Amino acid sequence: MKHKFRAKTNDGFKFFNAEQGIYGFIIERIDQFTGLPDCMGKEIFGGDILSDYTETDEGIIQSKCQVFWNQPTGSWHLDQSSKQDKTYSTELWLELNNFKYEITDNIYSKTTEK
Repeated sequence: MKHKFRAKTNDGFKFFNAEQGIYGFIIERIDQFTGLPDCMGKEIFGGDILSDYTETDEGIIQSKCQVFWNQPTGSWHLDQSSKQDKTYSTELWLELNNFKYEITDNIYSKTTEK
């Protein structure tokens, strides 16, 4: 797998791999590709917010879980803590095997609730 990145630049979003590099832009941030797709086939990057839907007695509830790199385990994780403070998480690949998560936002969006 080649290392792919998504950069937020002064000219919008740019996608590139490690061999290409990115030049001539002011870079605000860089997110790394996890190597995994969501249930719609879209590439998941660090900082993305994934959602699935659960039916409860109160109706259908949408989850909002952040994708992040867990340094101690050396793997991508999905933050499943209620406050999204990374106190409880599971490995991303395992969650994607068990549930149908879709990218619905990212941590840098102004619409993301904290």
